Formats: sequence, C-alpha cells, structure tokens
Amino acid sequence: MYTDLLRQLELSLHLKKKPVGIHFFLIPEEYDAAAVSSSQNKKSICSYISQAAQDGICQKASHEYVSCPGGLAALGLKKPGNFVKSGKQFFLMKLYESMPVARKVISQLGFMELQTYGFEIGPLEKMRNADVVIMLGNAWQMMRMVQGYTYHYAIPENLGTAGNQGVCADLAARPFQKNDFNFSMLCPGARIHMKSTEDEMGCGMPIHQFKPVVSAVIATTSLAMTRQEKQELLKRMNSLSDLDCEIELDKMYGTYHKNSLYPHELYDR
Repeated sequence: MYTDLLRQLELSLHLKKKPVGIHFFLIPEEYDAAAVSSSQNKKSICSYISQAAQDGICQKASHEYVSCPGGLAALGLKKPGNFVKSGKQFFLMKLYESMPVARKVISQLGFMELQTYGFEIGPLEKMRNADVVIMLGNAWQMMRMVQGYTYHYAIPENLGTAGNQGVCADLAARPFQKNDFNFSMLCPGARIHMKSTEDEMGCGMPIHQFKPVVSAVIATTSLAMTRQEKQELLKRMNSLSDLDCEIELDKMYGTYHKNSLYPHELYDR
C-alpha cells in the first residue's frame, strides 16, 4: 500500500529503514485467515519491528510468540496484573524514585485498553491493511515527520514518552490508543534488540494520518533543506518529476516571508 508515496518519502528523507505497518487481530479467526507466514519463535515487539524495517520481513504473531511481558501488556495481548498496574514492576527496576511515580508512568504510557489476539507486521509497502505506521530514523528525519504532522494538524497534543517501553508502548500502542501521532527516543531494551545507533529515534501514527503527514513532508522537502542537502538530493533523483515538489536551491522556508506583498511593518502598527 502507498507505493508511490513511500517511494517519495524515502527519497525526500533519505531513509535507511522501511516504514513499518502493524495490523491487529482481535479474534483467532482473523489471525488464522491472514495470508502471511506465522512467526516460528518468540521475539520482542521491537525485534519484530526491526525485522520488518531492516530485512523486509512480513509475519504474524499471536501472544504465544511475544517474548517480552512489557510488549504483551502494551499491545493488549495480555492484561497487566497488579504487579504492573501498581507500579511495583517499574519501581523494582530502580528507574523511578517511588512506587507512586512508577504507577503514574504506567498509567500515562498509553497501553491498549482492548484485548488483542495477535498482529501482522511488515514493511508498509507490502501490507494490505495496517492500523499503525512506525518509522525509525535520525533526529533530522523525525523533525521532518513532526513538520509534516503540524502542517495539517498543528502541534501534536498526545505526545508521551518515558525512555521505557519506547517502541511497544510509544510507537505501537499509544498511536492506536490515543488515535494520534507520537514520537519516541526509544529505550535501552529496544536499542539493544534493534541494534540502534545512538541517534536513532522513532515516530508512530494511526494509519489515517499517514497519507496527509507524508504528503506534507514531501511538499515541504525543499523548504527544510540547505543548498548542500538539496544538491545531494538531486543526485539521488532520476528526474525532477521524482518528487511532487519543486527543489529551489537558494530558498528555505525563512526566505518566503521576506518577499511578502506588503511591508512587515504594516502588520505591527
């Protein structure tokens, strides 16, 4: 799905990893009917996402094939018990000064409230259905995704990240549960499982936001790049029609307001 849009996005942002789609199954019948290979071993949610983003693997997994308790709880595959909901688990990790703080973090992460049976995950371009889209990249690429979001929706109001469960909760569960865009600096576990570089970040959004956000990223490509970055982009392009925007070497976004129809002083009198 979104083949041409994804092609332009990867060109505009020079992405190294494929955008990933996740589709949730609520009942075993949906899961069994999905024409995609089942996972053969247990993995963390972030490992599934990494395999899709880096290796192009499409697969489905039920709760039996998820190895991390945090991922099971975040995606609604297993209801969290008192040990988790009370904050006791997070408190014992020594990342929070008290159990009340840990409990508040758990309540704010945005775990999915509905119960799911499993999920399909893969590169978005290979999927027929997706509920959430996840992207991994560097800080500049994530900045551009935020700019694409704000182009249509203004500042995102449902952002939340704790440096803990930075993929399963921040990038998969929260965008679905809050029905809105989110970004994450990931977490130590995800960085290990995904072999992330130090500057890697991520963003996630419900599928209905993906096309508007990406279209805005593409449309504003030239506005957010330096002359050198544009020259490097032009080398990667086969023709000027590769992107649905004009590349203007000597203009950035700040250039345009300087040439407004009326003198700026008129607006402040």
